[in-house]
Amino acid sequence: MVAKSMNVSNVLVLVIAAAVFTLHGTEAAQYTVGDELGWTIPPGGAATYASWAAKHSLVVSDILTFNFAVGEQDLALVTKEDFDACNTAEPLFVFQEPGDFIFESEGMYYLTCTFAGHCAKGQKIALYFAPSGGSPSPSPAASQSADDAAAVKFVSKKEYGFKKSIPVTMKSL
Repeated sequence: MVAKSMNVSNVLVLVIAAAVFTLHGTEAAQYTVGDELGWTIPPGGAATYASWAAKHSLVVSDILTFNFAVGEQDLALVTKEDFDACNTAEPLFVFQEPGDFIFESEGMYYLTCTFAGHCAKGQKIALYFAPSGGSPSPSPAASQSADDAAAVKFVSKKEYGFKKSIPVTMKSL
């Protein structure tokens, strides 16, 4: 009888631990893109940001901070085709100031800088956001108030039929 109650107690402890882990795993993690480097022309070329992206398991609602010097850099959302070709003539959306971004839907996002030559020198990053199904991100958790965030919708104006609304939330630094 004692062994049976210990097994039930052990199972109960495991269930509670799993619930706590799952609930903790749903909190957003915060990352600074490029870490200390920030968002700039990377000294190691495009491999610098590709390596950064490969080291992070991003999920929907994670917070990405893009730090850059206003007037020297910007942040543009582009299509995969424009990303691959470093074509910044018609970005889907451009942010002129640094900020915190929350990507609210899963998928690939292609970001670069529209300043002449910056993309070709490696200032671009492709990011995949997985669904937030309780999988924890490897960085510390952070929170953001809905009151200090403004919703932004990106809509492509490409003439070849690509039109997709991409919900993103931005908070200015």
